[in-house]
Amino acid sequence: MTEKEMLAVAAEKGFFAAFVPTKDIVVDYKFRKFCEDNVCGKYGANYSCPPDCGTVEEVHKKLLSKDTALVLQMICEADWKNRDELFSARNALNMAVLAVADKMAEKGKKVIPLGYSGCPLCSPCRRTQNLPCAFPDRKISCVSAYCVDVAKLTQQCGFEFEWSDTKMYLLGMVLFDK
Repeated sequence: MTEKEMLAVAAEKGFFAAFVPTKDIVVDYKFRKFCEDNVCGKYGANYSCPPDCGTVEEVHKKLLSKDTALVLQMICEADWKNRDELFSARNALNMAVLAVADKMAEKGKKVIPLGYSGCPLCSPCRRTQNLPCAFPDRKISCVSAYCVDVAKLTQQCGFEFEWSDTKMYLLGMVLFDK
């Protein structure tokens, strides 16, 4: 799958998209705190979230195990303080990231999808029942779990970004090797 084809699939799913070498992605371990504070309720309850997704060192190593990130941004009109709107936007982003990742995988790419606030594929996650993950190759972790500095990454990509009460600037990625 060519870069042009990847960008076309991303655009079809409603994303702004850019390629960034994974070695250039700024990570800061302080972002794991967002996960540990368990605002989304997924900490320890979802295989794609901490502590199950790995330590900060392990996920950083996993990030660097691929050489390129297709960075995907979705902007939606929504209120961060409204949990229904937040979760609806999160699910829309994650399912769109997975659709892009699935297309890339169909074309032979080995991918690692990252989105927002944990994997939505099983509800509840099978971890809550002590069952193995039903989709180990498709589960999607949160960029915060990977300690990605979203503000710096959006700047690197030339994307619009601000903290707003009426708009959400959501970021996902598909990690892969060229």
